[in-house]
Amino acid sequence: MRQPTDIDEAEIAALAPPEPFRLSLRRGPFTLHNGPWFHWAEEKDWRQGVRLVERHCNSREIVHGGFLSSFADGLAATAVFREVKRSSVTIKLNTEFLRSAKSGEWLQGTAYVTRATGKTAFVDAVAWVGEGADIPMDNLVFRSAAVFRLLGAR
Repeated sequence: MRQPTDIDEAEIAALAPPEPFRLSLRRGPFTLHNGPWFHWAEEKDWRQGVRLVERHCNSREIVHGGFLSSFADGLAATAVFREVKRSSVTIKLNTEFLRSAKSGEWLQGTAYVTRATGKTAFVDAVAWVGEGADIPMDNLVFRSAAVFRLLGAR
């Protein structure tokens, strides 16, 4: 199976990730198949992104809702790990598709834990197309709400 480290500089350059995005090296097989994925992170703020390509699209040449839902799930899981410092599994994911995305566009997103208990985390995620760092709340591709079961000891 292909690993992120198998991607050469020319392939990364062709995908044109905007600054300050960097190639994500720790991904599971499903995500690797649908990537490559990129990210940037500061102490409180972070993003994940992917250059949308034909394999992400449906027969109408717009990005498939299943792909967008998977992206939402990954954003939400990342938020749980970053904020709660525990691994988790998805219990529920509701995604509202607000506009379409197309091959060639840069899709990026972020997520926030809105509440966490000893066993459960609640997360909101958003994604948009474009290379700017600011979140265009009036032009989102999707908005998601998720519930995660926290794993491991607290």
